[in-house]
Amino acid sequence: MYSIGEIAKLTGITAFTLRYYEKIGVLPKPRRQDGKRSYDEQDLQYVRFIHGLKETGMSLENIAAFTEDGCLLTHNDSDMDICEILYKRINMLDKHIDLLEQQMKRLESVKAIAHEKSAFYSAMLKGRTSKRVQDI
Repeated sequence: MYSIGEIAKLTGITAFTLRYYEKIGVLPKPRRQDGKRSYDEQDLQYVRFIHGLKETGMSLENIAAFTEDGCLLTHNDSDMDICEILYKRINMLDKHIDLLEQQMKRLESVKAIAHEKSAFYSAMLKGRTSKRVQDI
């Protein structure tokens, strides 16, 4: 079992943020042991997943909806409701993946320009240093 401080260290999310995510519904309420929050390995993996969604630009509102649906999956007996939730989650993730792919294309373009500029400046520097050597 992990404390909130240990989860914070392992995920890079502050304990304050974890409490905030819990308060707004992004994370479900954790178990308590002796009045303190207690997390298991599955909780750790879930927090890492949520953190990954946030780091890649998913809004807290969408993450909260995603989390809510996840909780409903474990407390729902109707196959129809479960299918609806799963389709919704797949749709949310597919849209997020599309946004990530667009971001990656933009970043690759910026990266290519940065490489071109670096090569250009390196060539300029090489020309200047070889000219200095010839002057000596």
